[in-house]
Amino acid sequence: MAAESSPLLKGFTQVMSGRAEAKQLGTEALMYRRQADDVDLQSVQASERRREDFRASLASVTANRAARGLSLDTPSAIAVEQELRRQAVRDENVEKVGFGNQAYALRTSATMRRRAASNANRAGWINAGGSLIDAAANVAGTMPGKA
Repeated sequence: MAAESSPLLKGFTQVMSGRAEAKQLGTEALMYRRQADDVDLQSVQASERRREDFRASLASVTANRAARGLSLDTPSAIAVEQELRRQAVRDENVEKVGFGNQAYALRTSATMRRRAASNANRAGWINAGGSLIDAAANVAGTMPGKA
């Protein structure tokens, strides 16, 4: 009887091993997904900080020009404002690309972990089936009357 339960126990162990690995990989996938969501939030916060910095810079330039009695609609004032705006947009876009790349890499890692989890679960069942087939073949090969 012990010989018969050994293949079953081995098969059960393989299934459970595959499930355990799948669970661990699923947890890692969830962790990567949450990190990607955190990076998205950081991107939004950084963009808002950049906009606040731009508004503060623009207000400072405007206040400085007004304190000196200079017109705010002269070509030089407009050029300064346009340059500040151009730099702010450029810096924000560069930062967004960095955050976007980081979030994409994390989401890709999460996807890979989910696929690996599915494969680990499937492999556990396949290995268990192979063990049972091997055991059945061994039993059939040792039966009397086989040549």
